[in-house]
Amino acid sequence: MQSQVARRLQQLSGSFRGTQKQYLKKVQEQKAGAGSAAFDYLNENDKKSSSIGKAGEVDTGFTAAQLQVVDSLEDTVNQRDAEITSIAKSIEELAQIFKELAVLVIDQGTILDRIDFNMEAAVDHAKEGVEELVKAEEHQKNATPVRCIAFLVCGICIMLAILIHRWRN
Repeated sequence: MQSQVARRLQQLSGSFRGTQKQYLKKVQEQKAGAGSAAFDYLNENDKKSSSIGKAGEVDTGFTAAQLQVVDSLEDTVNQRDAEITSIAKSIEELAQIFKELAVLVIDQGTILDRIDFNMEAAVDHAKEGVEELVKAEEHQKNATPVRCIAFLVCGICIMLAILIHRWRN
């Protein structure tokens, strides 16, 4: 049962790592601007709407306050992107830790099974030993008095034979 749970955990962590790698790849492509239409959209609008003003300045269609808001939002997005990447890397490390933990759980389960088996075998051997000791004790108790009685009966018979032989002579 433990090994089934550990295998299922490994499968889930493997699929999680695969999905996570795909996500990180997409995030890196977006950061690099690898031909993504969503990121080129802003650049195209800037190119279309920009025109050179009277003083030779580029007119982007935004006021200075709007540009500051856009810059602060871009900084916030970059910061969040870095945080998301950091979290994704942490999750990947956590997945690796879970994989190692699953291996340890399987190993420990195997060791516990071996210990459990050895303990049961030791208990069985101890019970058998106790039974043998009880039998030996009973045999020893029964054998000694029987021998003594047999020896005494033989001794009495011999003495009676000697006495009868002396009385007849």
